[in-house]
Amino acid sequence: MAETPHSPPGLPVVDSAFKLGDDPIRYLTAVQEAYGGQYPIIQVDPLAGPTVNVILDPTLVHEVLGDRERFKRPNLGPQAQRRNGLLASDGDLWEQQRAVLQPEFVGGQLASYADTTGDAVEALLASWPEEGELDLWSETSALAMQVIARTLFSYDVTRDQCDAIHEAMQDLGEEFAFSPLATVLPQSLQPGPSEAFEEANEAIDALASDIVSWNRSQDEPPQNLLGALIEARQDPSIELSDNELLDQTALFITGGHETTALTITYAFYWLSQRPDVRERVRAEAQTVLDGDRPGWDDLAKLQLTERVIRETLRLTPAAWNITRAAQRPVRLGGYSLDEGELLLASPYAHGRDSSAWEASTAFRPERWGPDGDATRAHDSYFPFGSGPRSCIGRQLALTEAQFTLAHVLQAYNVEVLVDDFDFQPAVTLQPSGPVEACISKL
Repeated sequence: MAETPHSPPGLPVVDSAFKLGDDPIRYLTAVQEAYGGQYPIIQVDPLAGPTVNVILDPTLVHEVLGDRERFKRPNLGPQAQRRNGLLASDGDLWEQQRAVLQPEFVGGQLASYADTTGDAVEALLASWPEEGELDLWSETSALAMQVIARTLFSYDVTRDQCDAIHEAMQDLGEEFAFSPLATVLPQSLQPGPSEAFEEANEAIDALASDIVSWNRSQDEPPQNLLGALIEARQDPSIELSDNELLDQTALFITGGHETTALTITYAFYWLSQRPDVRERVRAEAQTVLDGDRPGWDDLAKLQLTERVIRETLRLTPAAWNITRAAQRPVRLGGYSLDEGELLLASPYAHGRDSSAWEASTAFRPERWGPDGDATRAHDSYFPFGSGPRSCIGRQLALTEAQFTLAHVLQAYNVEVLVDDFDFQPAVTLQPSGPVEACISKL
């Protein structure tokens, strides 16, 4: 008889399901730490709905994420609301969209995005007082929203629009936050969308519609991501409906800006925990930039800044959980899985696995240097996913975060006043509330 994955030893099935739903970050991290060396996969049966398998062996994570034939994205969470976007589509539609959009995220285009990031950071800093307190997450959200709108859509968003999307993303986070009931109740018995959820989607749809309308009104398709999609529609072999254009725009508005905003926010948090590293990052920025804003040619010189971003993504990855579903009965890691079973791979839990990382919960950017342990642990590091569906905007996000950190620290000291985060793990790893920070101009 084929072997199925083990359940966590000593825990009743229902207890495991409730623990996963009640505090998934703590549960997944604890399971990874306790059983990662014993079992490649741990199974959690939610009593209703598909069986959940938590992947503990990082090599199996990459096997699953690299195999689109056996394992695909399930229709879970808000991505199910937008079935035509790149982040949610699959099969031929995904391949078609990826081929059209990939050129927007390669070297030449990325170099041009550096100036856009610089403009947005300068505008943000010009709006800050010389000293005071502010919600850092709201500020980085506005910054990332402006960058994504300009780089991908050639569109200037107002601060009011940015704040509306930030509020919408918080509402979506609350709607899709993990809960104990969600792991044990069948879909038919779970509550439907709330009024706040509907209003959040309306705000996102309204901005997406404005962006698409503006791009379509231009005499020639703009040289941007949306322009590439609009132009691709002239090819009879490529099918892109009006709804697909809107879905694509809405997905990049939301996913494309929030993950970067969270990365920048958490980077400032970790630097507040390590002021010695913060001063070294500032010194690097002052030496490399000499008061100027970062340019593309400065990217490779900001080495410590890059390591800070990579370490931030190890400890607090915005995409904290990746889910796939078995498309047919499969064998994985010596186990048999039925069609429809879910597989969870947590970049957060793997990034803190003490069997892979030295001082796994400590913020140590130096581990990304030539003598650090990051090379040895590379399989346990996948903040942007892995395989053919890894994040298409990975390099844009890394570049924007790196430039923003160096640019801001040249001009301001930023001290995050939160000692420890109370996370709201939903689609992304959101804080449960504002991230208060004290700023002072240098």
